[in-house]
Amino acid sequence: MHKHRQRIFFWAFFTIYLSICANCFLGAPLKKDAKSWSKDATRDHTPKTWEEVFSKPTRLEITALLTGYVLTGPAILIDAKDPKTPEDQKKEQWVPSLSYLVKHPRRGYFLLDSGVPSIDTENRCDFSLIGPLFNIQCKSEKGRDTASQLDELNIPNTDLDFVLASHLHWDHIGGMEALRKRGPIRVLLSEEEARDAGRNFAVFHGYSHKALSFDFEVSTLPKSGFIDMPILGQVYDLYGDGSVWIVSAHGHTEGEIAVLLNSVGGPILFTFDSSHLKAGFQNGVPPGATVDRKKSLETLSKMRAFAQKFPRLRVIYGHEPSQWTDKARVNLEK
Repeated sequence: MHKHRQRIFFWAFFTIYLSICANCFLGAPLKKDAKSWSKDATRDHTPKTWEEVFSKPTRLEITALLTGYVLTGPAILIDAKDPKTPEDQKKEQWVPSLSYLVKHPRRGYFLLDSGVPSIDTENRCDFSLIGPLFNIQCKSEKGRDTASQLDELNIPNTDLDFVLASHLHWDHIGGMEALRKRGPIRVLLSEEEARDAGRNFAVFHGYSHKALSFDFEVSTLPKSGFIDMPILGQVYDLYGDGSVWIVSAHGHTEGEIAVLLNSVGGPILFTFDSSHLKAGFQNGVPPGATVDRKKSLETLSKMRAFAQKFPRLRVIYGHEPSQWTDKARVNLEK
């Protein structure tokens, strides 16, 4: 009888707690009037092959901004049950969270993701998905958040075309609060991502109501603008000049994207969380956390085939520790 009362008390308390924290379970408060992205330039001729695309690179300036580190493990990073997963990856580890500053010769600056939030007085940027529950450990240093680094570089929000979000999980858009404090800011993302993050109970797909509660403009990439290209499948020529390509990379989330930069220094593929780790990419193992494992495997297979086809391609993984030192900024064109 005593245990029965304990169960009743627990479920009553849990129900009350959920009622108090109901907003945590609501969909992300994205603006309902999200605008569709439109190019201001289009090609006279749409390329048919990647060889043609890579023959006409663009002089991009690409800087990696190391914003902090997140403590996580195979439940997120790599599928530990997959027989191809190396044993040394079946552990919790501190992994880097980055934002990338890109300068286009005509359009100016934009960001790929915004990294983790600003730190507290103890150099922590911990984050909870549901009130005090599901706390995720995060550490950084003063001045490492994206907004602070842009301040150091004298780049105001008015010089930023947009923040292109690979997806809307907190460690990729955690820097939006500090960026928004500097002035208006626009986020560009896929239609699928905006729709999934806006659903009720989106927290179960890893979205945080708190992380998306800041007043920023949202633009979505129209599905009609995507074209089919060899190996990678559905891609979007962002500026219409072959410099920045959005790659459909669904699986980790409904609307995850990867980004291919066609730079003079050589093409660079940013997998973001379609492949968190080098070991996952090289062994064909999907992330530990996916909303659709089949799609995730298909995405990973395409990207691996693409990398094999074009050996000059550099692959930047979502959270690979071995790719980064503790340096705050890294010029990826060197």
